[in-house]
Amino acid sequence: MYRLYVDETGHDQLKTMRTDGQIFLSLTGIAMRVDHSRDYLKPSMDWIKANIFEHDPDAPMIFHRKDIRGYKGLYQKLRDDEKKRLYDKAILRLFSNTEYVVITALLDKQWMLRQSTWDRKHPYHYLMEIMVEKYAQLLKRKGDIGDIFVEGRAAKQNKALEAAFNGFRISGTYYVNATDLQSRIRAKSLKFRSKSDDCAGLQLCDLLAHPSHIYIRQQMGHDVTLGPFAQKIIEILVRSKYDRSGTGKIQGYGIKHLPR
Repeated sequence: MYRLYVDETGHDQLKTMRTDGQIFLSLTGIAMRVDHSRDYLKPSMDWIKANIFEHDPDAPMIFHRKDIRGYKGLYQKLRDDEKKRLYDKAILRLFSNTEYVVITALLDKQWMLRQSTWDRKHPYHYLMEIMVEKYAQLLKRKGDIGDIFVEGRAAKQNKALEAAFNGFRISGTYYVNATDLQSRIRAKSLKFRSKSDDCAGLQLCDLLAHPSHIYIRQQMGHDVTLGPFAQKIIEILVRSKYDRSGTGKIQGYGIKHLPR
């Protein structure tokens, strides 16, 4: 059985869109076998937390990209060059050796609002529909089933997303009919988790989502740059982690962006 861990980069509000962070929204999904998450990913993350950060096991340390970049809390230890070198080496090894598949879908919200004949105008829900569709296609190729864990937001937002997900299951999507979707994603509801739940899959997704977001914008020709460490992450994703066709095509499988 697989599990898809989903996190966003950007936000779904439509009132203010002056900066890139307000215009572009992406969802990244990490598909992984549940037993691999339990038996490899979680212990590997715990090893890094214990051996590099010496965290308190009764106060779980959560990998969060913004805290790492801001050297917040225990991440202040990364100001030490040797600690930083050890962390970078260990986390890149984790990204490379863990068995997972990445799907990232990105939307230009300004472009979306200009589509006069298009009625799908909730950016987060539209991207989740793409994510569910591609996940179901992946599961069909794997001959397996799966469920979906989502980084929770406000209760009202979670409820609206749950309703949208139920709609996908009932009606199907453009490329996956309802019968096929329900046979692959059998859980009738999403599973919302918070950062404090110490969910290893969601932490992995948090660390990979932003580099994937920036990489896709590069592919769209935007004036954005990946930092040296993020570039190493992307090299791993492109080499072996993005979902792809049998001929190795990533676009349309592990990566989708609108406009094309």
